[in-house]
Amino acid sequence: MQSGDDDAIWLMQGWLFTYDPFWEPPQMKALLHSVPVGRMIVLDLYAEVKPVWINSDQFYGVPYIWCMLHNFAADFEMYGVLDAVASGPIDARLSENSTMVGVGMSMEGIEQNPIVYDLMSEMGFHHRQVDLQVWIETYPTRRYGKSVVGLQDAWRILHQTLYNCTDGKNKNRDVIVAFPDVEPFVIQTPGLYTRTSKNYSTMSSENSVVKDASNDAYDQPHIWYDTIAVIHALELFLEYGDEVSDSSTFRYDLVDLTRQALAKYANQIFLKIIQGYKSNNINQVTTLCERFLNLVKDLDVLLASHEGFLLGPWLESAKGLARSKEQEIQYEWNARTQITMWFDNTETKASANKYWSGLLRDYYGPRAAIYFKHLISSLKKNEPFALEEWRREWIGLTNNWQSDRKVFATTATGDALNISRSLYIKYLRNADSLGLDGMDSFGKPASL
Repeated sequence: MQSGDDDAIWLMQGWLFTYDPFWEPPQMKALLHSVPVGRMIVLDLYAEVKPVWINSDQFYGVPYIWCMLHNFAADFEMYGVLDAVASGPIDARLSENSTMVGVGMSMEGIEQNPIVYDLMSEMGFHHRQVDLQVWIETYPTRRYGKSVVGLQDAWRILHQTLYNCTDGKNKNRDVIVAFPDVEPFVIQTPGLYTRTSKNYSTMSSENSVVKDASNDAYDQPHIWYDTIAVIHALELFLEYGDEVSDSSTFRYDLVDLTRQALAKYANQIFLKIIQGYKSNNINQVTTLCERFLNLVKDLDVLLASHEGFLLGPWLESAKGLARSKEQEIQYEWNARTQITMWFDNTETKASANKYWSGLLRDYYGPRAAIYFKHLISSLKKNEPFALEEWRREWIGLTNNWQSDRKVFATTATGDALNISRSLYIKYLRNADSLGLDGMDSFGKPASL
C-alpha cells in the first residue's frame, strides 16, 4: 500500500478478536504490530456489546474507532443498549492511555430503531456521558413535534425494557419470520422439556426414535425484558396517540411497538401449539394454529398502514436499477431471495427476515400453514411428523415466491392508530393471561 501511497493507512475490522479463541494476547499483538503503529486503525466493531479495547490494552497501542454494530442482516426487532451507547465512547476516550481516535456505526442494516441511531449520531460531539433520563424525557418531543407527558412515560418504559438489553444477544428469531425447520419434539416447551433434557421421542408411538436434544436446531426467540411493561407502554401510545397522530414518526413507532408486542405473543401461541401436539390435543392444536395464522394476517394489515413497513418499495427499488426486462426479472429475484432463502437447504433460510406488509400475507403465513397442516395430519393419523415432506413443500413455496412477479403496494393504507387499537383489544388487552395459561415467558421471563 505504501509503495503506491506514502500516506496509506490500513483500516482493519476488529471483529475477529471477538469470537475466535485463537487470538490470545501474543497472537493479537503480533498481528497488530505487523504494521508500524500509526499506520493501522482498527474498528472495534461491536464495542457497545463486546468491546475489545478493554481487554487488549487499548489494542496494544494501535489507534481504533469505537463502533456500534447494533443490527445484523437488517432484521426487525425493537432492541438496543442505549446506556452503553451513551457512556461507552466517552469511557473509552477518557480511559488511561486511550488510543481511541473516533466513533463509528457498523450496522448491517438501518431503517429500524431510530432512537438508537439518533443517540449514536450525537456521540461524536459529546465530551461527557449523556444523561439518558433527560435525553429520553425530551426525545418524544423532538421526534413527534409536541410534548405529551404520557408518551414521555411510555419512552421511559421502553428505555428500561426494549432498549436496555444487557445479555449480549440481539438476534430476531420470532417464529413468524424465522419459522423453525425442525420436528415438533425438538422444540422445548415450558413444563414439558427443560434445557437440560438429553433425550426425547419424535413421536409417542411404536415408531418412535430417540434423538440427542443437544442437537436442537431450533433457535429460541430471545426475550430480555418484561413484556407486560412493554404492553403498558403500548397502552400509553394508544391513549395519547390522538394528540400526535398526524406525525409520521409517531405512526412509525406505534406500528413498530404494536408489531413487537404481537410478534412475542405469536411466539407464545406457537409454543402452546407444540405443547398441544406433544399432548396429542388435536383440538388445542387446530384452534391455536388458526389463531396464529389470523394473527399473521392482522399483522400484515397493521404493517400496511405505514410506508416504513412495506415490501413494495424494496422490490421496486431493485427493479428500478434494471436496464432491460431480463435484468429486471433477475434483480427482483435477487431482492426476493435476499429476504427469504439463500439456498435450497436449511442453513441460511431467514438471515435477513423482515416484517413487511405483503411478505407476511403472501409468504410467512402460507409457510406456517404448511407446517401446521403436517402437525394436524400427524395427530390425526398417529404418525410421526413428516419433516421431509414439510421441507420439500416450504422450499417449493419459497422458490415459487422468489420467481413470482406480483406487484406490491408502495404506499401505506389504513389508519395506524385505529388498527393498533383494534389489534390491542383483540389480542393484548388481557395481557396477564392472553388466553395462554401457563405460558410463563409472556410476562417477565423466569430465567431473567
